Amino acid sequence: MLHLRRSKSEKPPRAVYRRYAGAVAIPAVGVFVGLYPFLPVCQWHSFMEEDNIPEDPSQWVLRWVDAVASIGITVVAALAVKVKHAESNYIRHAVWAIVGSWMLVVLLAATMFVAKKYHPILQHASWHLEGVNFMWIAWLMVDRIAALCGGDSFAMSHSGTMIRTATACFHMRIVTETFLGFTDTSLAIQLFFASTFLLLWFFLCLNIAVCLSRYLRIMQKEASARPLHGAKALRLTPLKVEELWAIRVLRCELTACMLITFSTTTLWWMPYKVLGWVMTKSFADATLLIPVVVAHRFNHLIKVTSVASLSGLLWSGTIPKPAPASTHKGLQAKSNSLKLGDVDIWSAKVQELGNRGVTVLSLLGFWRQLMEDKVMPSFDPFRSTTNDVVRQAIIPLTRQGEGGRAMSSIWAKGFDMPAQCMVTHNWSNLFLHLVAAIIADSLGERYYADIAASLAAGGEAMQLLESKLLERPECAGKTYWVCAFAVNQHACICDNFGRPPEGEADFREWDSKRRDTVTGELYAPCTCNEPRFYNHDEPALCEMNKFDAMMRHLNRTLRGFSHLVVADTNFEVFTRAWCIAEVVEAGMSDISQRILLHSQETLDCNYQRLSSIDVRHCQATRPEDKAMILSNIEDFDQFNAALQFAIFGTEGLLSKFTDGLGVAQQVGRIVHRVSTYGWHLGSGSSIGRTSTNTSSSDRV
Repeated sequence: MLHLRRSKSEKPPRAVYRRYAGAVAIPAVGVFVGLYPFLPVCQWHSFMEEDNIPEDPSQWVLRWVDAVASIGITVVAALAVKVKHAESNYIRHAVWAIVGSWMLVVLLAATMFVAKKYHPILQHASWHLEGVNFMWIAWLMVDRIAALCGGDSFAMSHSGTMIRTATACFHMRIVTETFLGFTDTSLAIQLFFASTFLLLWFFLCLNIAVCLSRYLRIMQKEASARPLHGAKALRLTPLKVEELWAIRVLRCELTACMLITFSTTTLWWMPYKVLGWVMTKSFADATLLIPVVVAHRFNHLIKVTSVASLSGLLWSGTIPKPAPASTHKGLQAKSNSLKLGDVDIWSAKVQELGNRGVTVLSLLGFWRQLMEDKVMPSFDPFRSTTNDVVRQAIIPLTRQGEGGRAMSSIWAKGFDMPAQCMVTHNWSNLFLHLVAAIIADSLGERYYADIAASLAAGGEAMQLLESKLLERPECAGKTYWVCAFAVNQHACICDNFGRPPEGEADFREWDSKRRDTVTGELYAPCTCNEPRFYNHDEPALCEMNKFDAMMRHLNRTLRGFSHLVVADTNFEVFTRAWCIAEVVEAGMSDISQRILLHSQETLDCNYQRLSSIDVRHCQATRPEDKAMILSNIEDFDQFNAALQFAIFGTEGLLSKFTDGLGVAQQVGRIVHRVSTYGWHLGSGSSIGRTSTNTSSSDRV
C-alpha cells in the first residue's frame, strides 16, 4: 500500500497524538498506582476491615510486589506504545496485548482505592480481562509459529479450536465462581474448567516448542557439520552469518515460549487454581496467597516482555553484518584503474555523464509511448527486453541529422540533471521490469512485481500509478542514471554488434543479441555518422568505460547518492561483467547500495544457484572488458562472499523487517534452504554459466 507523505506544515495525524498520550499516561498511572501505598497521605483499604494502615508485614510485602510489577510492566508498556515502528497489524495486536496486561496489573493494584467489599468485582473484572489477554497472546504465538513452520502439525492446524475452547473454559471458571460461590459443586466445576484450560494451553505451547526445537536442531546440525576453526572463525561468510543469526532467533523464540508456558502453568494456575481448590479456601489463602500473588505478577511481567521481544518492539531481529574485513577486503582495487588518456578530457566526460539523469516521470512517459505503439511497433511488455528497446526505440529516437545524442540529454533540454541514483541492470531483462523497479524504488517499495503488473495492464492501472507519483513530487522528480538513456548509443553500438565469435554456441548467443526477441528479425543498423569512441582506441572520449569514475564523482558531489541493483527474475545481472564492476565500485566507495527484487519467491527459487556464485565466471560481450574488470578485484573469495551478502539482501532488503512475523518468515526460509540444499559454497557456480538459450547481452 502506498502512503502519501505529509509536508512539514501539516499537522501530525491523530495516531501520533494517541501514541504520545499513551506514552505519557501509561507511566504516570502505573507509577502512581504502584507507589501510592507508600506515600504518607495514603489511606488504603486492601485486606482491611477499617481504614487503618496495616501492621501485618505480609500486606506490605504484597504492596511491594504490586509496586514492582506495576512499574516493571509499565516500563515495557510505555516503550511498546512510544517506540516508532512500521505499520503492522501484528505489532499493533502485540501492543494491545501488552497494554491489556498492564491494565490487568494496575486494576489489581488499584484495590487500595476501594473498600474490601468491592474487591471481588475488581478481581473478577481483572480475571475476565486476563482471559482475553490469554487468547490474544495465544494467537500471537500461533501466528508467529505459522509464519515460521506453517500449519504442518495437528496442533497448528487445530490451533483456532483449541484457543477458543481454552478461552471459553477460562471464562466459565470465573462465571462459576461468581454465581455459585465456593460450594463443593462449584469447586468441582471450576476444577474441571481450569484443568481443561491448562491441558489445552500446555498442549498448544508444547507443540509450538516441538516445532521450534525441530527447526533449531536442523540449523545446529548444519552448523556442527561445518565448524569454524582458526582464521576461518574470524572471516564469517554472509551465509554463515545468516545461519548463526537463525540459530540465535530460534533459541530466543524457544526460550520465550518456554517462559510463557512455565509462568502460566507452573507459577500461576497450577498451584492456586488447581491445588488451591483441593484444599479448603481459608487454608489455601493462608498458605498460597503471597507465593501466588508473586507468581501472578511475575507471570505477566514475563509475558509482556516475551511478547514485546518476539513482536519486534524491543528486538528487531536484524541480521548482523559480517566483519568489515570480510566485506571490504575483496573490494580493493589494484593500482591500475580504468582511467586512461587525457585527464582533463576524461574528467569533463565523467562530469557530463553524471549530469545525464532521467526522472521517474520521464521514464513513465516513455513507457506510455511504447505501450501506444508510437515508437516501437513490435513492442511486447511481456517479451521485449531492454536490448530490444535500445535497438528499436532509443537509437532511432535519438538520431539527430547525421549524428545522435543520449536520450537523457534530449529530455533535459539543455539542463544538467545530476543522477541521485545509479541503476545496475541486465540488458537481457524485460524492459518492463527495469521501469517497474525504478518506479518501485522511488516509491519505497521492496519488490517491483505489483508495479510491473500495473504498467503492463495500462489504462486505469497506469493512470492510478501516475497519479500516485504526481501526489509525491519527490518521487516523480527523482533522477536515476540508466545506461540505456544516459549513454550516447550513436557514439558506440548503434551500427554494430561486435565481432562474431568462433564457437558455435557462442555464435548462437551473439546472434540472438542481434535479433528482436518478439519477431526474431535482425535489428536494422543505424547509418548515422556520429564519431565512435571505444576503450581500446579513445579511452578519454569513450562513454562506456567511465561508470566507476562517474559513480565516484557523483558520490563526492551529490549528497545522498545511492546505487540500485535491479535483479531480474533469474538473477543474470550478477553474471555480467559491467554490472559486477559497478557493484565493485559501490563497495569500494562506500556508496549506499540496495537490491530490488521482482518478488521474494524469485530469491527462494534461485537460492541454490546464488549460493555458489563466483565472479570469475562472469560474462562480457568483449573478452577484454571482462579481463579489465576482473583486474580490479584483489581477493576473489572475499569478493564472492560480499557479493552473496548483497544478493541475499542482508544489508538492505532482509534487514528491513517490520515485525516479528517478518523475522519468523525469514528464519523459516533459511531453515528450508538449509534442509533442502545445505550451504554448498563451491567454486563451480551454476549461475556463472548461463544457458545459450538466454540472451545475456552486456548493458553496453
